[in-house]
Amino acid sequence: MTLKGYEMDKTLERTIVISGAWVSISLFIYVILSENVFPFLGLVFPRVPSWPIVKISSAFLSAFACFWYFSGLKVAMIGSVAMMAMAWILEFLAGHFGFFGGTYTYSGTFPGLSIGGTPLMLGPQHFAYYFFMSYFISNLLVDGAPVSLATGSWKRSLFVSFVASIIVAGIDMMADPTQVNVYHLWEWKRPSAYYNIPYENYLGYIVVYTILLFVYKLMERKMVARPIGSIYTSVAFIPIVMHCTRFVEYSSSGLGGIGLIGCFTMLFPSILAFGRLVDFRRPEERP
Repeated sequence: MTLKGYEMDKTLERTIVISGAWVSISLFIYVILSENVFPFLGLVFPRVPSWPIVKISSAFLSAFACFWYFSGLKVAMIGSVAMMAMAWILEFLAGHFGFFGGTYTYSGTFPGLSIGGTPLMLGPQHFAYYFFMSYFISNLLVDGAPVSLATGSWKRSLFVSFVASIIVAGIDMMADPTQVNVYHLWEWKRPSAYYNIPYENYLGYIVVYTILLFVYKLMERKMVARPIGSIYTSVAFIPIVMHCTRFVEYSSSGLGGIGLIGCFTMLFPSILAFGRLVDFRRPEERP
């Protein structure tokens, strides 16, 4: 293949990946609006068929496309499969053996098939709703860049992973109360005063996601992850968009006080990350 042909192939790849990311996140946003926000406002818009599956799937595709763009296809594929598998296994073990907060059972309303009572869609859901958003937002908050710094030490990577786990716990402070008390997707056997969610659950997220994010960052270094194009802020903006959309979804659920909690645990980190992204410049553009 000639150099010119190679560049055309890379240009086509970048166009497909960026377009796929934005089409997927746009579909995700519409599902949230049509199923949660518009009804909350008394408006009616056409519903997406099989919307629970479409919501998770579109979020996953958008997240995968962003990782593809910033890390390359090989890293994105191996990383997404590994993270989804580990997240599902941990959910299975937690639900059956009571790690971090006691056991819980899923209802028949959770979308998709299940194995041993644990829905398979939990893998893509964790990857998109927790891993994806926390990875990019923590990079922005700590390092001022949407991707991991190749020059940082393992201690730096561990610290960024810890910050990401705090973001995940903040997301779950809105997600779990809504999904348990409004969507009735699962039920805890030993609830607490915080919307029937055990407090240990949040400690579990911090421990587990610190490890998961750190392992992923080590894998990025080992596989020499590289973006397939310039680090466009338009692509790096997608995880912040998804984070804000999830905040709006939970806030419109009608669950008392959850929107106020989310202002501190989800909206504020999004605003900070957006500010860091606005200030971001590629190294070659810096004076």
